[in-house]
Amino acid sequence: MASSAIIALAGTAGALVLAVAGTAPVLAHPGADDKAAAADDEILAPPPTYQANGVTVDEHLGGRVPLDAAFRTQDGTLVTLGQVLRGGLPAILTFNYSDCPMLCSVQLNGLTAALPRVGQLGASPDPGKADAMFRVGVQFRIVTIDLEPNETLDKARAMRQRYLERLPEDQRAAAGAGWTFLVAATPGDAAAIHRVADAVGFQYTYIKDRAEWAHPAALILLSASGAVTRYLYGIEFDPMVMRESIYKAGLAEPAAAVGFMIRCYHYDPGANSHARAGVMALRIGAAGFAVLLFAAIGVMHFLRRKTPPGRTLAPPAAPNGVT
Repeated sequence: MASSAIIALAGTAGALVLAVAGTAPVLAHPGADDKAAAADDEILAPPPTYQANGVTVDEHLGGRVPLDAAFRTQDGTLVTLGQVLRGGLPAILTFNYSDCPMLCSVQLNGLTAALPRVGQLGASPDPGKADAMFRVGVQFRIVTIDLEPNETLDKARAMRQRYLERLPEDQRAAAGAGWTFLVAATPGDAAAIHRVADAVGFQYTYIKDRAEWAHPAALILLSASGAVTRYLYGIEFDPMVMRESIYKAGLAEPAAAVGFMIRCYHYDPGANSHARAGVMALRIGAAGFAVLLFAAIGVMHFLRRKTPPGRTLAPPAAPNGVT
């Protein structure tokens, strides 16, 4: 009888666990392609509670960055964006921050991996002209605006130095003069960061639960006067495309975007959704199953200890007509 009770309890609890598990929805990671999913899988779009639905780039070709926006350089110097862009060179604008969990470092690694080839003498993007090279600090500049308004100068300097060291030694001195990291002029004041981001259509948001910034990965080409000429998306950059993009930015000539947009945000399907309740119910069901199983085993052990020596528990009576 005790064995039958154990089986019955285990079966009931197991059915409860399976029923609870069946209620958890299957959610897709942001950007997943429904057509690529298996026919028997249900992949849903991120729910309305997904906090990075607005993280994208609204391309503003021809739009101009606010040259009067004030920042501090990685060295602490108070400057305007116009002062940083001064000198008649086109620029690559990026938005990053030092504590980014993944995408910023991957994007900047991709950029610094392409720069050495971009800086080599090669065929000019204009077939009618002689070979050309495009080196940071000589033919163009890079401006990285820190998304974190509380970023310290020490972190900004360390981040900049880390990527400069990835460049060939013969390019580092010029790159050191031509790659500027900008942080908020006043710690905690993100107004200038937002002004520049809005001007180029770069949409990002702060995820309080994770203490991180959700943002897209994009290189934004600017003419010498601060006009947007092209967007390069992704984490790997074709050196030939970059050479062409820098060349056209120098001419203030707009060009179509290249690449696929990637967003930096660690999506948790259990956060702010019914999936969290489903997971909790599953855990409770599993815990209940364990409690019932151990209780049944304890009852069986107790009954065996109470049985007098030489006697055994009577087997269950056979159904009528069964011998």
